[in-house]
Amino acid sequence: MRLRLHQDEEVRVHRLRERMHGPLCGLTTSMGFLTRYPDGPRLLVGTADMTGVHVRQNQPAPKAGSYHIGGYGIFPFESHIRSLAETLERYAGYAAALDGRFTQRHTSRTALAQAGEPVLPESAFRLFTEEQYAREGFPFQPFHTDAPFGWLLVDSLTGDGPCWVPAQRFLLGYVREADEPWTLPAVTTGTATHTTPQAALRAALEEVVQVDAAMGHWYGRTESVLIRPDARTRHLDALVDTYFPDSAPRPEFHLLPSPDLPGFTIACLLRQPSGLVPRTAIGLGSGASLPRAMYRALLEAAGVQWLAAWVAVEQAVTGAAPDEAIYDLEGNVGRYATEEGARIVEERFARHTEQPASQLPPDDDREVREAVRTLVDAFASSGKRLYFGDLTTRDLRALGFHAMRVWSPDTVSLPLPSAVPAAHPRFADYGGFTDDVPHPYP
Repeated sequence: MRLRLHQDEEVRVHRLRERMHGPLCGLTTSMGFLTRYPDGPRLLVGTADMTGVHVRQNQPAPKAGSYHIGGYGIFPFESHIRSLAETLERYAGYAAALDGRFTQRHTSRTALAQAGEPVLPESAFRLFTEEQYAREGFPFQPFHTDAPFGWLLVDSLTGDGPCWVPAQRFLLGYVREADEPWTLPAVTTGTATHTTPQAALRAALEEVVQVDAAMGHWYGRTESVLIRPDARTRHLDALVDTYFPDSAPRPEFHLLPSPDLPGFTIACLLRQPSGLVPRTAIGLGSGASLPRAMYRALLEAAGVQWLAAWVAVEQAVTGAAPDEAIYDLEGNVGRYATEEGARIVEERFARHTEQPASQLPPDDDREVREAVRTLVDAFASSGKRLYFGDLTTRDLRALGFHAMRVWSPDTVSLPLPSAVPAAHPRFADYGGFTDDVPHPYP
């Protein structure tokens, strides 16, 4: 007979925090919780800061909170575990860049191609328009095939073999050489941590689909589907009744369809009455279960609502006017906290159809391995390249976690709000690119 030890969730997360949280040598150097504002939802919003990975990279120290680590939940363990897991996700992207797990080259694309090496085609680097490059203060430079560049050799999940991919777009912690142009930075989109490699891989794949659908909806011409609650959402509706104020409008959920990738991508809109800040906050959630994706979107929207309020207070205290060009993932949240920003959001989401939740596609409750295979097959069958890296370091494995990274040059990752890759061919699948009004997602 084999005995299995089952631990309470609170106990498990407490023990994990004991091993991770420490101001001198913890992966998480500080943790805290934001105070609920009057008439706000009764949720826990946690924040955390990460250990000083910049020291090993000889980089200047980032400002507090720049890693955008947070966790939200109804119960304490939800907020705690999300904050800790997100710390591990951010850390993995930097640590993997430092421990030599990837084969790296610093050379030109021309040299790789002439040597017969598998390398992405030039078309994968045509991301911005000439007008964007010409803007004053635009942070990125055009790619030139003869320019020195950093490359990683990574494996493919879609069966076309290893390939040299741009390090600055694949690995969050990659530091460019002095002679390397900055074409587009890596973001955490497509990176996930979990207690098994398969679960981490699934979460990473779902995030790629989520952000692609959200960007395709915001910048493209597709309509969302306003979800009308019914018996399928009864548990989520009960949570809203219990933990969200009656004085505020009900959360609104929109399905953001992908033209060719499976799963549910949900945007949750939280509104407040006119005169209150933030007026609007949007959160994203995804997955193979509609209610679960809606719940994730609801939690993120509540976290974004807190962030938007914080940014608005900070701007009021400093007297700083919101920037017109936004090259961070906070300024846009502050912009859409205002009356004018809320108007833009309302206009975009006004273009929708409406369906009861029970009439949307059924949930996919298959095992993780089967779900991963379905996602990978969808990339392959729609002609998308998909690359993979295991970012699990020894310290992550010792904590019982795995970190996985997936990246596709054929989907849109989360861009800086005023630097959307308007020339990306993926927008054609969403009806074509419309305009580059900064997106509202952090």
